[in-house]
Amino acid sequence: MPLIAQICMVVVTIAVVAMAGVTIRLTLHTKSLIENANRSLADLPALIEEARKASARADDLMAAFTRVTRIAESAASRVEGIAMRSSSLADALLNEVEPPLSRAAGLLRGIRAGASHLIQRWQSRAGGYTKEPKGVEHVGEQRWLDDGGSASGSRGRGRAGADLRAKGR
Repeated sequence: MPLIAQICMVVVTIAVVAMAGVTIRLTLHTKSLIENANRSLADLPALIEEARKASARADDLMAAFTRVTRIAESAASRVEGIAMRSSSLADALLNEVEPPLSRAAGLLRGIRAGASHLIQRWQSRAGGYTKEPKGVEHVGEQRWLDDGGSASGSRGRGRAGADLRAKGR
């Protein structure tokens, strides 16, 4: 046999042996892969059961959340109703109380202003007729109020108002 044919036969034989080695390795890897897949598939029912349990817990959690949400919504609507009623009650109370109080306050301010003006007029009139020394005007004012509105020493009336009060009039 020629030398080239022998070399080709050796190369073909090495190639066949190499392919046989690769095929054996590939078969071993495939076998280990199938074993790993079988082990994983054996764990699959347990994983599916865990997923079902987790899903059931999530469903329970969602149901509880829904109940809590309904309770919170009803409480919020009750609080809103109470707030609306208290607001309307406060509004009604203010509408009932404010106008009379405003009128009473205005009346008191008017009375105060009128009394102040009247007292100033009386003081200015009494100031022209009093014979008291300067610096004791407040004493004259008090006597004027005690006398029932007439200043002491003016026009000869004296303490007529005090006398009338003493007699019970």
